[in-house]
Amino acid sequence: MKNNRITFSLFLAFLFCSYLPAQQGLRAEYFNGTDFNEKIAERIDPNIDFYWNHTPPFPGMNPNVCSVRWTGRLKSPESGTYTFSARVDDGIRVWIGSLLIIDAWDLHDVGLFAGNVILKAGEEYNIRVEYFNALVEAEVRLLWKLPSMKSSINSWFDDNPVVIAPEYFYHISEKPAVVQKEPLIREKPRAETKPKIQAPKKSTPKPQNPPKTVVHADTLQRYIPKNVMFEQGKSKLLSASHKELDQLAAFLVRNPDYSLRIEGHTDTPGDALKNWELSESRAYAVAAYLVKNGVVAGRIEAKGYGSTRPLVKSDGRKYHPENRRVEFIIK
Repeated sequence: MKNNRITFSLFLAFLFCSYLPAQQGLRAEYFNGTDFNEKIAERIDPNIDFYWNHTPPFPGMNPNVCSVRWTGRLKSPESGTYTFSARVDDGIRVWIGSLLIIDAWDLHDVGLFAGNVILKAGEEYNIRVEYFNALVEAEVRLLWKLPSMKSSINSWFDDNPVVIAPEYFYHISEKPAVVQKEPLIREKPRAETKPKIQAPKKSTPKPQNPPKTVVHADTLQRYIPKNVMFEQGKSKLLSASHKELDQLAAFLVRNPDYSLRIEGHTDTPGDALKNWELSESRAYAVAAYLVKNGVVAGRIEAKGYGSTRPLVKSDGRKYHPENRRVEFIIK
């Protein structure tokens, strides 16, 4: 009789573990490095709606060079074609079931990427989201547009996608998510939306006094490239800049012990704060191009000085094109 009671208890325990209720939220794994290199922490996130600048989510995590993986299940509230989108800086991949619906695994300024998939009302689907940040501000938001969010012909604008609320995400801690039984159907695959280059948000005030230029003893070379050019008044690199930057990237890849400092500068005329923002944006744009071409982001420092370090002194009214430049310091 005693053995029967033990057997029955074990059977009940087995049933309990087999039918554990799903809990809200997604399992999140946080890593240092852009390719899930060093796991720092794990937690349950209610949804994916994050922005961090220099404040890491966990102690010991580098907010500027990191990656995150979210896994769990997604419950669809209605049947039809869903548009999933991700507002992200830098790279993201999104799977619904086994279908990769968003693939933007590259270095970007803030951009919006989207993909469509057909889901059934009341069904639960496996979801996996992978994200990395390589330079400065990290932003990742997962949004959707439900099948019912369709605009009429007479509407002025389309309904905007919304961040997916926590009530639609689930996870089970004790066992892996159930494998999706029915194949998903992608409707009209969409190409990635090319993000516009935007100036990064800044919180640091502009320098009040021009800092002194100091060349450290470990500096290998400091030089001003002749062919690194931008669109007028913007931080978008011109294609004529690629050759010189490609050569610099190749040099840094071949010499992994060297690091690089990129300094952005503008001419004296104009608003000092806007000049500073433009100079820093251009420095970041150059850094992003080098990282995209194989240089490890941790080896690069980018900083803007605005008009505080002119090569040609001016009264602030006369233009001197040579003041508009980026400088490279190889150490």
